[in-house]
Amino acid sequence: MTSEEKRKIKELRKEKKTEIKEQNIVFAQKISKLLDRKYRYSIRYEDSLVEDDGKAYINVDLTKVETPFSVYSYNRRVDPEIYAYIDSAAFYLRASVPVVINFDDGGRYSEELKEKIKKAVIRHYALEFEDRMHEHRRRIAFGWIAFIFGLLFLTTTILLNVFIGDMNIFFEIITILSWVFIWQSIDIFFFAGHERRVDIYNSAQLAVAEVRFGAPEYIKK
Repeated sequence: MTSEEKRKIKELRKEKKTEIKEQNIVFAQKISKLLDRKYRYSIRYEDSLVEDDGKAYINVDLTKVETPFSVYSYNRRVDPEIYAYIDSAAFYLRASVPVVINFDDGGRYSEELKEKIKKAVIRHYALEFEDRMHEHRRRIAFGWIAFIFGLLFLTTTILLNVFIGDMNIFFEIITILSWVFIWQSIDIFFFAGHERRVDIYNSAQLAVAEVRFGAPEYIKK
């Protein structure tokens, strides 16, 4: 390989490194923009649903379906696909934002049927809220039990080490158990606990939502 060829290869490598560096800078700028509150899509999404009255309107189009009820429920339970749509629409809303669920029935439903749908929707989210609260309390109780057991195992290890001396494997087993229980409690209280609280707030937000019927009053761009 001639010196000229080596020089060209070196220049190509340098150009490639410069190109990669520029791409990394552009990527970092895009990520920074995504994290900027002014450009955050969750904020813009919420703004697209919240109207001048401060309420978020989730409009559900029922004009294209024969019945809003599950075919297996004897017209007692709303189709799960409708709940899935409402859940997805409300997912990025802050829990403090009041929600209006508006069903566009195309003027086909009687007042009796509207009331039946309204009760079914409220019952669904109220039951979901109660279930998640029950599970949260159960997990919190388990977290405290795990924390106490962890402390007991850790205390036992320290006392045995002081009064009996090093017992190698036995001490290692108790020490591992103590930290397993303590870590489990930390996970429940701080990490997994946060996700459960978000789910609870989302359920509560929809459980107290206002349910309306009729053509959407608000349809934003």
